[in-house]
Amino acid sequence: MKTNVNRKRFSAAAALVALCLVALAAPTPAQAQPCAEVFEQLYPEGPDPQVRHILNHQDGEITYGLEAEFAIKKAPGILEWYRVNTIPEEQWLAMSTDERMSKVNGKGYGMVKTSRAPDWVLDKLSSDPGGAEIITKPTNSLETAFKWIKQVEDLAGGTGPGGRSKAFYWQGNIAHKRGNAGEYTRKQRDGIMGYVKITADLAQFGKLVNGYKHHKNKSSFIPGANLNHGVLGPMNTTKEAEIKKELDAASRGEKNNSHTHYLQGTYYRTWAYGEGRNGMETRDPHKEVGVLKRELRRMTHGLQKGFDAYKPFKQVKVLDETADFAKLSEPVRQMLGRIQRKKPDGTTQSISNFKGRYALPMRDYESFYPAALGLSGDKASAFKNKVRTARGEYVTTLERIAGDQSLDNFAKRDRIHIAMGKFAADSGIYQAIDSHLATKVIGR
Repeated sequence: MKTNVNRKRFSAAAALVALCLVALAAPTPAQAQPCAEVFEQLYPEGPDPQVRHILNHQDGEITYGLEAEFAIKKAPGILEWYRVNTIPEEQWLAMSTDERMSKVNGKGYGMVKTSRAPDWVLDKLSSDPGGAEIITKPTNSLETAFKWIKQVEDLAGGTGPGGRSKAFYWQGNIAHKRGNAGEYTRKQRDGIMGYVKITADLAQFGKLVNGYKHHKNKSSFIPGANLNHGVLGPMNTTKEAEIKKELDAASRGEKNNSHTHYLQGTYYRTWAYGEGRNGMETRDPHKEVGVLKRELRRMTHGLQKGFDAYKPFKQVKVLDETADFAKLSEPVRQMLGRIQRKKPDGTTQSISNFKGRYALPMRDYESFYPAALGLSGDKASAFKNKVRTARGEYVTTLERIAGDQSLDNFAKRDRIHIAMGKFAADSGIYQAIDSHLATKVIGR
């Protein structure tokens, strides 16, 4: 019976990949949605927990951990799991939700587990700049991690429309033993670097494309909020160098103590998972529970089957916030140094420190991406032409915004973000990456 189930699962996944191949072969790979389901077919929710290992290392058990940042007022159910440490548990559990809420500081400080909390969350609630944070203990089962995600989401009444969390901002972690003085990483490092680079582009372009779609339905929504976030920027040359240091250390069986992990995407780390362990953190889900699960599945697949499929993306040239920024005209560069945004609390933020991120469309996608995506001939030409056309429109739009004296620095920032979202959507880069990666899953 189990063999038949596995055959059905493989057949369904293979059918989805066939759809992805059709989308990839088309000049405009816009119908790539089935590709997101491939990993779900290979790693479904519901079956009994499985223990998995990294490729060719049976001692390299894969483990999972979750972090969920949130505002306590948006997930009052958490007050069943945690109490203020100065109030006895019996008294705390006898209080109403409103009474408990009046006693918390909103940051998670001084809150400890109650007897009603599951054993897989840490004994103390953590604090975070945006509020509080639930951190789980590790589990050696992806299926168990998925169950935990649901239980946490239930604290806020379950997920909202489209599987979007009502309260929690998620990060997912996956780790394994270094083993044999870094042998695994030495063999896989080019593929891991390619994986980190391409999934960072997938994450950044996904945010922009989906944000731009949302903007078209609701004009007040401005895409690309992460471009103004201090720890969630796109992959650039600085981050690429930092990840290389992590891989260098891991290849020697050592730990790099930089403690850096600020990226919109998946970050490779040697220092976060205990002595003798390496791992990766996916930082792009935010409130998208589906993205969290997809990336946990994707990382699991890479660790189990190896990262060779991602090697071509090691050569992809990432954003250079100095050189690519210099490709923009002087009036545009000056404008980008002055733009501001209004934060949710009503205060004003200068975003001049992030101006180099607006050069993302100026990256050289044409020289590296077609080959990495397996495109040649007319398909490669079509890809390049789409990127060049979208880039040209972006540059023209920014020139027009820079010269518009009727716009203040806040309005200019919003219009630039909309232009960035349009570039991401029109260039087809996101759809091409998503389709291509899905075709690399089956048969590995």
